[in-house]
Amino acid sequence: MFVTNHVLSGALIGRLLKDRPGAALLAGVASHLVLDAVPHWGCGAAEPGRSERNAPQVKASGRFLTVARRDGVLGLGAMAAAAAIVERPARTATVAAMTGAVLLDLDKPLFYFFGVNPFPTVVQRLHGWVQRESPHGLANELGFGFVCAVGDVLAVARARGHRIG
Repeated sequence: MFVTNHVLSGALIGRLLKDRPGAALLAGVASHLVLDAVPHWGCGAAEPGRSERNAPQVKASGRFLTVARRDGVLGLGAMAAAAAIVERPARTATVAAMTGAVLLDLDKPLFYFFGVNPFPTVVQRLHGWVQRESPHGLANELGFGFVCAVGDVLAVARARGHRIG
């Protein structure tokens, strides 16, 4: 799942758990696993050298890296925007939920840049096991991102007292 989608879902979770940042962080991590279980775009498990145990270690294709760079920048922008526009009482929980939602994907850039996967083997296996990547999953990615982005905008507007509709 694109990291931006994890961020957008984390922003919704943070709004829902605005008074409970610890629970928001844990719910963000759980949401990551749920979203990764949905068929989504990725390099695909059928590629040579890819398996549940070594998913982040696979030499990424040029297309994957291009998409990952753009998605990473967009995800950081979405995190900054969500943290800036959410009302102050929900900000801590929102940042916590977004952080939890992206946490498990830190394995990819850390391995790419430093050759290190920070997670214990059991976490790596669980994360690899839930993955449902497919070269044909882009429509799901884009649709989910759109729905979450609209949900985030509506949640913030409602919290700020703006009439919707």
